[in-house]
Amino acid sequence: MYCPPLASGWMLWFRALAGWGLLAVALGALAGRADAQPAKRPAQARKAPAPLPPAQLEEALRLLLKADSVSRRRTGTEAAGLVLDQALTKPGHDFYDLFYNSFEAPAGVADFTVQVGERPGRGNSSLIVLTVNDQELLEAPLPTRLDQMEELVAGAVEAAQGYLLEAQNVSRQLESGRRAPLEVY
Repeated sequence: MYCPPLASGWMLWFRALAGWGLLAVALGALAGRADAQPAKRPAQARKAPAPLPPAQLEEALRLLLKADSVSRRRTGTEAAGLVLDQALTKPGHDFYDLFYNSFEAPAGVADFTVQVGERPGRGNSSLIVLTVNDQELLEAPLPTRLDQMEELVAGAVEAAQGYLLEAQNVSRQLESGRRAPLEVY
């Protein structure tokens, strides 16, 4: 193992003086820049604007609420839904890819989250878990053969679409007032 010889005393002093010199030059430049800035004028006291008459204030608030409610109706370019890959293994990612390519949200369904996850199973196997809007819909052993995986994907897509349609129907019924909300204990 090679160890370089220690620097002699004069080299250390030279490096230290060079470092202090650079520091002094930098501080001088900063001080010169601070002197070059123009002095700020004292702020003049501003008068507060006169308050609006009640009729104009009410009209302004009405317009603001109207504009806010119109902007809520238009979703624009926001994402309609989210499909997340929470798989851990290669077969799990393959299942997600097949699911993502075949899943299409039902018409009119906007806000949803679909998670394709994976849990360890017995031995070397794993379980595929499909969760829609925090509701676990499917937990099945993850097949390794492609044809079996495609069958499982078809069932998972059908389950997710059915759940989203049912949630949309319940939401519409609750909004129209024809159905009482489910009681939660």
